[in-house]
Amino acid sequence: MEDTNVEKSEVVEQGVSGALRSGIFEVGHAPHELVPAADGPAPIEGRLRKAPLRVPENYEECSGFTLFGRRIRTLLYSTDVAAIRNSNADAIFAVYPFTAQPAITQALLTVAEAPLFVGVGGGTTTGRRAAELAAVSEMQGAAGVVLNSPATPEMVAQVASTVDIPVIATITRFDNEAAEKIQAGARVINVAAGRRTPEVIAKLRAAFPALPIIATGGRDDETAAATVAAGANALIWAPPSVVELQRDMMVRYREKAEAAAEAAGEGAPVATVVPDITDMPVADVPNGVVESVSPEVEEAEQIGEEDFVSPYRGRLPILPFFGRKRP
Repeated sequence: MEDTNVEKSEVVEQGVSGALRSGIFEVGHAPHELVPAADGPAPIEGRLRKAPLRVPENYEECSGFTLFGRRIRTLLYSTDVAAIRNSNADAIFAVYPFTAQPAITQALLTVAEAPLFVGVGGGTTTGRRAAELAAVSEMQGAAGVVLNSPATPEMVAQVASTVDIPVIATITRFDNEAAEKIQAGARVINVAAGRRTPEVIAKLRAAFPALPIIATGGRDDETAAATVAAGANALIWAPPSVVELQRDMMVRYREKAEAAAEAAGEGAPVATVVPDITDMPVADVPNGVVESVSPEVEEAEQIGEEDFVSPYRGRLPILPFFGRKRP
């Protein structure tokens, strides 16, 4: 029995070492050797499916905030289902400049693999309808609802008392109304103050040290770093549009095709000239096959309106009229 166990252990070790030698694992450590934690496991990607829309690396420096046990550091600002499906962001920030509709929320939730924060109003949509949209979004599976900056503290309180998921209130400056929105039940604050975003975040952080704050990362790394230094817990990233990505892809495809043709010694493609059928000569037809008619005879044989005689004149049937007696 002991010999059998020894043989099995040898087979297992040989299999593991063979796997290491065959290149299945990138880290070439010997069996039973401790792998340093810095190496970490190899990332898992598909042969075809990957995450081409990767948030900037400096966004990962955010401290993040915890939502239902999940750490949120980066948010993708998009409502494009293709972009949402192919992003590695921790959450989705789905706010759009139209009236909130549950059908749009359901479509985004169908493709999203990360928590979805969806807009429910604040500007055009207010009051009870915004609260009902928030309730529907929660039932559909949204992780949070976003209210735009015009939303009043009373509206924040109404939505917060309706749903159990967090309410994200957007502010453009730190004033008494912003503080009232937090006291009314806003669990997360989205700062959208443009160039003054770091300044507003610093004031907000000084007044509410434990409040989760999110904001856009700006156009460059310096702006993102300043926003994080001011106290933002998570950054919102606006990805390039699908049109831009497709255009860049086609440029690469054309350059690759031209390079391959040049390497193969092929010249410039010659366009095939398609003859115009209107300029083609008339085919030679033997005499007697087609009877030609001179223009004079053809014009003389034309029938005018005054020469037309209906074959049914004087012989049209008399249709009976139902309900009437014939005279």
